[in-house]
Amino acid sequence: MVQSNLIKQLPRTVIIFVTIILLCLFSYGMLTTSAQSVPVHPFFNESTSENTTKTIAHRGGLGLWPENTLYAFQQAAATGSDAIQIDSRISLDDTLVAIHDSTVERTTNGFGDVRKLHVRDLQSLDAGYQWSSDDGLTFKYRDQDITIPTINEVFAEISNMQIYIEIKSEELLAAKLLCMRIREHNMIQKVLVSSENDLVIIQFREICPEIATSASTNEQRIFTSLNAAFLTPIYSPRFHLLDIPPFWYGLRIITPNLVRSAHLRGLRVHAVKINEYNEMQLVIQQGIDGIVTDYPNLLIDTIDAK
Repeated sequence: MVQSNLIKQLPRTVIIFVTIILLCLFSYGMLTTSAQSVPVHPFFNESTSENTTKTIAHRGGLGLWPENTLYAFQQAAATGSDAIQIDSRISLDDTLVAIHDSTVERTTNGFGDVRKLHVRDLQSLDAGYQWSSDDGLTFKYRDQDITIPTINEVFAEISNMQIYIEIKSEELLAAKLLCMRIREHNMIQKVLVSSENDLVIIQFREICPEIATSASTNEQRIFTSLNAAFLTPIYSPRFHLLDIPPFWYGLRIITPNLVRSAHLRGLRVHAVKINEYNEMQLVIQQGIDGIVTDYPNLLIDTIDAK
């Protein structure tokens, strides 16, 4: 009776506030119980490196060699990189080729859109033509028979290391073609696929569910936002990897807390665009799983020094 009177004496706003808190806690508990971590994928069991932080050569190591070329990929492997990151686009005759830009001007001696050129025309270009380590004073890789490779050629030549492939094309056909090439070359456990385009990566996951994928841009934002609000236990990711920059508009994104939260959801975390020694040291200290860099040799030296 006394307890009933006390409840009646409580202000209405307090009762409403307590009720909302209890409902939130109940909902959080239910969501946490139903949330699922992503299953462990064989892709992450393939590395033979003893280092906990993996070295991923961005476009094969574009700070050291002509990007997205077999030459760069081979050099990255010889240097000791754990993996390479490459980009893919579709040619006029629906062939997947390794190139970042939608046009060929920045990296070759040619002109035109990749999607409007036959693969034979793309491969006639000098993919080392524009590479320079001294701001255009010299071009050491010109006329060295360095060409734009097809994804078929990449899979055939680079079979001893992991490959992270970003689909740059915004056509859903790109997802279908890449899935076919991966299966044909039996690269299911050696390839991880990403795309900034949500529709493309969703399409790829539907037709190629056995392949590991990275978070899209929107999925990255969702996860980092939930992490900031300590709500990642309610999240069920459809991807296997977060590849994010250490800072976003001046705010530190990659922290030990984010890495722990990702690991609890079954995810790996890679830092991207890391090219300075101090930056490499900093993100390694956060417990990061891998670093995507233009200078794999510098990263390997940094990891070894640690």
